[in-house]
Amino acid sequence: MAVSSFFGARAAAGYRKVGDGRKENQVVRWCAPVDPFVKINVDASWSKASKLGFAGVIARGQDRRMVAAARYAIRALSAAAAEATALMHGCQLGAALGLRYVILESDSLEAIKCLSSSMSVGSWEAFPMLARVKQLGRDFIECRWSWVPRLANCVAHELASVDFPEMCDVVWVERPPSSLVFVLNNDGLPCPH
Repeated sequence: MAVSSFFGARAAAGYRKVGDGRKENQVVRWCAPVDPFVKINVDASWSKASKLGFAGVIARGQDRRMVAAARYAIRALSAAAAEATALMHGCQLGAALGLRYVILESDSLEAIKCLSSSMSVGSWEAFPMLARVKQLGRDFIECRWSWVPRLANCVAHELASVDFPEMCDVVWVERPPSSLVFVLNNDGLPCPH
């Protein structure tokens, strides 16, 4: 986990220094979990005007293959509450699939900090949902919370996007919707065509 955190922090900067002091762009991609864990990546989109948005959830195993993906319509008071709602849907999907060892990944640093350390550091709008997420996490044999930069969370981000053409409240198991194939391939993952 320390190595993953180190690379995550370096990836967040979006570059690395090369020997002569220049900055070089770094390719940031999703990383597969180690056995027996399954990674569940989540993201949310949200409109301040309507208080509506979408949650995107994707579960992938150590073989880098998609286990399941889902998109949900959500209602939330704030962007932080929307991200917390996406984490809740991730926990619920993991439980529905019967997963026992999970790593929940999000590009919401605030939500992951709340779940990993103190719930008091988050926004009040997200608190009730994050408390529920933490409770759901206890139902797994082991549940880890992990922050990733957005570039390593592209598939969940695409699922949550307002422009994503597929239906809401649908779970795709093993075979992704055609509109996700390109994004999964961009992540360097095996994906059925």
